[in-house]
Amino acid sequence: MTAELTPGQEARRLLRRHYYGVLSTTSQKFPGYPYGSFVDYVTDHQGRPVILISALAEHAHNIFQSPKVSLTVHDSGSQTQALPRLALLGEAKLIGPDDAHHIRARYLRYFPEAEPLLALDFALYRIEPHRIRYIAGFAQARWVSPSDFLALASQLTDTEEAILAHMNTGHADALAGYAGRDRSETIAMIGLDSDGFDLRIGEKLQRIEFDGFVADASAARERLVALASGK
Repeated sequence: MTAELTPGQEARRLLRRHYYGVLSTTSQKFPGYPYGSFVDYVTDHQGRPVILISALAEHAHNIFQSPKVSLTVHDSGSQTQALPRLALLGEAKLIGPDDAHHIRARYLRYFPEAEPLLALDFALYRIEPHRIRYIAGFAQARWVSPSDFLALASQLTDTEEAILAHMNTGHADALAGYAGRDRSETIAMIGLDSDGFDLRIGEKLQRIEFDGFVADASAARERLVALASGK
């Protein structure tokens, strides 16, 4: 049974289980109007979205002048008003050299087709949350603060790549079990964080959530073993 989550944790998990959304910026060409565009994103280990943008893109020109943005994501279905959704308001900031390698590697595991773009005028930006408008369902809207939304510090930032290498070498049965798929399919674990992990199955991505918060490699191993055994 999944542990009871706070609204901030629910919002973070909602953001993590999606990989694209609508980025809204303040138009510089048409002052006073919002400009929306679809963007791919991944979350970092705290849950902050990371996007890749070209210096030539319209939203890039807007961000250069005003970094205040919002990112909207939602669960899909026929009754939108009854489904979870959120709008994350924050500031888009260029990824600095201190964590550029880790963030770049993580982003490219999700979107490998983006690698040639990084040799051009594209750069990675992180959206630092200011407030999150989280709607769990019909008439269930609330504002969530960054302190309630962001994940606590964990050791997984430093150990993620080693865990992925371990799981992708000799653990095909476990990966197939996580995905609920046949072992004949090509399945790889591409990301792991304190809330769960992501699998690539052919061209599709699948999110698997942990029951509760996982703080380090030892706890992650315990949860992965339990999931593989159906617990």
